[in-house]
This record gives sequence, structure tokens and C-alpha cells, in this order.
Amino acid sequence: MALDIIAIGPHPDDVELFCGGTIAKLINKGYTIGLIDMTRGEMGTRGSMEERDQEAANAARILNITSRENLGLPDGSLNARDPEQRLAVVNAIRKHQPQLVIGPAAKDRHPDHIQGMQLVEEAVFFSYVGGYKTEFERHKVHALLRYPMWWAPEADLIVDVTDSWEQRMEAVKAYRTQFHTPGVEGPKTFLASEQFIDWVEGRGSQYGAAIGVRKGEPYLLRNPVPVDDPFDLLINSSGEANP
Repeated sequence: MALDIIAIGPHPDDVELFCGGTIAKLINKGYTIGLIDMTRGEMGTRGSMEERDQEAANAARILNITSRENLGLPDGSLNARDPEQRLAVVNAIRKHQPQLVIGPAAKDRHPDHIQGMQLVEEAVFFSYVGGYKTEFERHKVHALLRYPMWWAPEADLIVDVTDSWEQRMEAVKAYRTQFHTPGVEGPKTFLASEQFIDWVEGRGSQYGAAIGVRKGEPYLLRNPVPVDDPFDLLINSSGEANP
């Protein structure tokens, strides 16, 4: 099924955490969007694979996405040099034929985040290479938008997600075993601490403040963006330009 956009995350919950507001906003604008999880999160300290599968399905319903699938790659062992893993991501792109791919940009210590970033970037490239033969026809992705993971301060653009923030956070909180949820027991982890959701809220406020709105989600661009009318882009579309 052809989709306008696919968003790819190394683990279930990565997409919700870092670009869920943008996804909800774009769906409300009428775009068709699919989510691709690379792994099932089986290495997680809290919750089982089956629980994570159900939580991902619940989050998908909250965001009203068109489709969600899991590539079943090994959690904790994502590897951009593995031909079979690259093939899985290329096939996901070629199957859904998106114009825009949203994927991770990582500088943090989680190996899957870094390898997931490389897998997505390489798959976007190879999806259009004619000599890279798969069961699907080659497909050209017109743009790759990358969401910085965790607290990276840089951003090439920030999306105003004020109106979709509550929906986004509801999707994040669907991961009841992963994040702090009253009544759900489990080992202590960074993600399950009571402060973590506060930090997520603060991150949204930080990027929102940078563009003069309540909540924002940051992105990094892989390539320069062609602009015909910079005045229209910087003034008319935003109401005012930030110096």
C-alpha cells in the first residue's frame, strides 16, 4: 500500500517519543502515514515482547495511523553493515513508496539508535538503486527528515505540535510497562522514573519556545532544501521571522 509518509524507529515507542506530535498533526491534515518499528524491544528491562506489541498497537490507534509493522530485527544488535537488516528496511520503503521518510538521528549511547540511523539513511539511498534487487520495484524518497533522539540541542527545523501534543503524550503513555504508570510494577529504570515524563514535557516546551509556541518537535535535515520564495517561507508561513 502506497503511503505519503513512513516514520521509522529502532524500537517501539521511539517514534511516539520523538515525532509523535508531528505524525498526529500530519494525519489530521489528511496524509497517510505508516510506522515501522525495527525491533520488538525484547531486550527491554521492563515488560515482555507481547506486552510491547500490544502497547504499540494501542499507541497506533491513538495516533490514528494508517498502518504499523515490525521488521523483527534483533533488539540490541542493529547493524548497518548487515545486508539482511539493510534489505528489510529497503523493502519496507519500496513496499510503501513514501515521498517522505522520517527516521532517527542519534548521538546518544544506545547502539541501536546509532545503527538504526545509519540503516535508515542507507536504505533511503539503496531503495532507488536499480542494481539493488529485491521483490519490490525501486522507489525514490524525495525527502528524509531526521528526529534527534534525547537531548541534542540542534535543530534545522521545528514543527509546532501544540495542538497535537496531548494526543502524542497519550500515545507515549500507552507504553504502560515502559514508562512510569501508577499500579504497574517493575524494575527501576531511567525511562520508568517519575521524572522522565516531566523531562519529555520540558523538551517539548524547550523547542516550542525556540519558535514562539507552546510545544515543538525538532528535526535535522540530511540535504539542503530548495526554496523558491524565502520571504513566503520565513514570513508568510510563520507570521513573523525569528532573527
